[in-house]
Amino acid sequence: MKKYGLLAILAAISMLFAGCQGSKASDLPEMVEAKIIIPEKLDPGSTQELKVKVTQGGEIVQDANEVEFEIWKSGEKESSEMLEAKHAGDGIYSVKKTFGEDGIFYVQTHVTARDMHVMPKTKITVGQAGAEPEEEQDEELEHHHH
Repeated sequence: MKKYGLLAILAAISMLFAGCQGSKASDLPEMVEAKIIIPEKLDPGSTQELKVKVTQGGEIVQDANEVEFEIWKSGEKESSEMLEAKHAGDGIYSVKKTFGEDGIFYVQTHVTARDMHVMPKTKITVGQAGAEPEEEQDEELEHHHH
């Protein structure tokens, strides 16, 4: 009897491994993408709606776990502000922000959806901005995490 029990266990393990080998790289889910929708230039003191459209494989994502906007003035990343976005429908998540002074600002969204995290970043010019510090110019504008 023990011999048959051991054979049954070995057969079950073999089928389990055979099932794992059948999966392909194409079975991996498509990346979640986040496209920031904001103007490149703003007037100081104006309130602007900042938006990000979240998709996966061309389909809109209505069920993102978390969407936040991180905003900072060029050269002042350590003083960034985090704003939680609200779902506006059709995969659009948004916040309202007033930029009170001239300068170059960075907007980076932190989107967590479907076990993925993406952090696209863009810059906006508010009013009459001067040149930005070199370290900001060289930063990568988009990050992905699985």
